[in-house]
Amino acid sequence: MQLSRLEFEDRYAKNDLRIALIGMSNIGKSFTGQRLAQSFNFNLLEVDKIIWENLGKGSMADFAAWQGQPYSKGYAEREAKSITLETEATDAALAQNNGNTILDTTGSVIYTSRETQERLGKDWYVVHISATDKDIERLKAQYFENPKPLIWRSHFNQTKNESDKDAVLRCYPDLLASRALDYAKLADKEISSNIILNPELSTQDIFERLKPTL
Repeated sequence: MQLSRLEFEDRYAKNDLRIALIGMSNIGKSFTGQRLAQSFNFNLLEVDKIIWENLGKGSMADFAAWQGQPYSKGYAEREAKSITLETEATDAALAQNNGNTILDTTGSVIYTSRETQERLGKDWYVVHISATDKDIERLKAQYFENPKPLIWRSHFNQTKNESDKDAVLRCYPDLLASRALDYAKLADKEISSNIILNPELSTQDIFERLKPTL
């Protein structure tokens, strides 16, 4: 939803501003959503949490363990189910009308149904937290240190004699590059992770930078 700066501020004042954060897992969506919710009285909707609760899982780690790795047996079937669950959970979140709201989407929101993405683009101000080149190594490390469910689609392949971990690390940058293009198509605003994660910037600074330029 394209907004002018004045429209953004007017919607916030009227308790009718809906912001959706999109981007890769571990890029800073949840961190930013929690900061804004606490400082500016936004309601916070976490799609990942809706999914793992619907699955009967107790945590994000349990959700990630259920989905497994792209090289594990049965992954393709669980990946397909995960996309269906994500579409349903995102639709449920989009249907809520609780005043000023932050939507913390999953990293694979770009794989939800076309209808879901159209609803998101029509009714929400979509902010893409983009990854920099310096983020790649951090995200690759966190993929194993802080596991979250990840949809690979066709971006994982494994060569002969290559270990599972080495294959993931080799393919991850290609997945990131592909997703960046799709995030950009969906977004109304792009803000670098360097800004979002800058410890010298206050939450007020971040909020101001999320606003439309004009």
